[in-house]
Amino acid sequence: MVRRYDAWLANLLIVFFFLANPVKANDANETSGVRFLTELPIPDQVVSAEQVMSADQSGSADAHRQRAYQYARDWLESAAPDATVLAYTSALTQDYLDNGFSLIWTQDAARDELETQVNVISLAGFSPEFEWRAWQLRQLRQQRSDTAYDIFATDTAYALLSYLSVAPDKGMQWFFGASHRAPLPVPSSYSRTALFKAGLGASFTRFLKKWRPQHPQYDALVKQIVRLQGQSQSVWPTVQTDKYIYPDQAIATTLALNLVDNLRLQGFWRSSERLEAINGHTVRYGGDLVNAVEQFQQQHGLAADGIIGPATAKWFNLDAPSRIRLLALNAERLRLWPNDTPNRIVVNIPDYRLHLWHEDQNVFESKVVVGRQSRRTPLFSSQLDSVVLNPSWNVPRSIVQKDILPKLADDRQYLSRNQYRILPNWQSNTPIDPSTINWQMVDSRDFPYRLQQAPGQGNALGKYKFNTPNKNAIYLHDTPAQGLFNHSRRAFSSGCIRVEQAEQLADLVLDLSGKQLSNYQGYLDKMQTKWVTLQTRLSVQTIYQTAWVTEDGELAFRDDVYAYDGHAEREVTTQEPSYLTQQRDVSLSRPQL
Repeated sequence: MVRRYDAWLANLLIVFFFLANPVKANDANETSGVRFLTELPIPDQVVSAEQVMSADQSGSADAHRQRAYQYARDWLESAAPDATVLAYTSALTQDYLDNGFSLIWTQDAARDELETQVNVISLAGFSPEFEWRAWQLRQLRQQRSDTAYDIFATDTAYALLSYLSVAPDKGMQWFFGASHRAPLPVPSSYSRTALFKAGLGASFTRFLKKWRPQHPQYDALVKQIVRLQGQSQSVWPTVQTDKYIYPDQAIATTLALNLVDNLRLQGFWRSSERLEAINGHTVRYGGDLVNAVEQFQQQHGLAADGIIGPATAKWFNLDAPSRIRLLALNAERLRLWPNDTPNRIVVNIPDYRLHLWHEDQNVFESKVVVGRQSRRTPLFSSQLDSVVLNPSWNVPRSIVQKDILPKLADDRQYLSRNQYRILPNWQSNTPIDPSTINWQMVDSRDFPYRLQQAPGQGNALGKYKFNTPNKNAIYLHDTPAQGLFNHSRRAFSSGCIRVEQAEQLADLVLDLSGKQLSNYQGYLDKMQTKWVTLQTRLSVQTIYQTAWVTEDGELAFRDDVYAYDGHAEREVTTQEPSYLTQQRDVSLSRPQL
């Protein structure tokens, strides 16, 4: 208690000295690594803490504390850029008081790191608050007001800390179409104390970098954002066409030049490449131009056939600011995807592709089919615990209602022809003769039976099911409909994930558990169901990334299959959100007694 009391007296003395002889922040001095806002004047008569205590015998520690807090609040409001735009006034008052009114944002590298993270959130387009904060930080830095910058930067760091704490939950809304339009809570005293401690040390920038998503894609995306910002003022030529353009046909020279300029800005056309002129007005759409368009299509997940239709033209006409927003949004999505599991299966839904990582090395990939727009594959994390050979398919109730019962109305042989059997419920395995059921009396909204498809050539799950227990009952599996993998856009399923190279995946995951697929060939040949438990469990995760940087350092974009990227079109705001002025954190409006 004595040390705590003396600390408050010391802070109180600092405040008195500051009020007696204030100086500008630019006059701040460095003392023992702590930067104060004022040089402490030498009084005519040295006054000790004991003398101050005896001079105010009637006072108490609480009274001194209240007075010190009020002086600190007055300092904050006079030194801040504008007191009405601070979201955490009470916390800032207390924390600057506790730390002797020291400035912590004195390193350019630390300022750069804070502004980078805030800018990425701002550019993602879902948070008016961070758009305003990014703008305000730039303004204050240009004004070279150290004190005002420091206070607002700390307030922004508190907002960022709070954002990081709620992002695992709220991010599933913010990063997929919703907006951040409510106050962020006050960060914990522990995290605020850690911020000041780091700010007064020599490793502040390293401390702040830990707030980034710990994923190599984040840094790569930030670099690409910076590169595109350099082009954001350039005019990206549009590709206007009302019909398909096919290789080897003649196209207008103006269209060809627009294509070349657009491809050059996006890095697909180099000085060594050439156009093939036909006459003064037309160019042959072939040679280097077709090759460049095919590379462009490949990087955007399109069929690399050189045919320019609406899908290709849409990507040509997406300008730099729009691409920057997509990069920033996908950079923030990285906060949701765990990256600390060396052995994992990752399915990126918009890419329609699966990757298997072993010891953090990408050792296998395959095309996949995911849920269509009306039956989306959910974002989930699970573990692959077993492989089922020749699985039966217990048809989900939703598929029975929406797909199978309507077919039964016109075709009574549908069940037998597709090897379905009807079971009384989900606990019984005794089949029911379909002819004994009065189908006209069956309520599709409350189907009382279980429908199961036997193993075989026509089984919807194919030969392999990869069991991943989760609340959505979603799993990976083989499929007899191999033709679907020939499409560039592969959103056809009812939610589960169909794997093109299912046999190779089964062979690999069994091998990682010390088992051999060849040892189970007898079950496969006889169409017998066999559950094989895996000793080595693999993490399985579905993610949603519509932009990333390839291993070659190139940008890749994908169509927004579930319309998660869209945010309402609006102007970027430079005004503080109204909730910051209408709602105040009152939890720290008084010092804790």
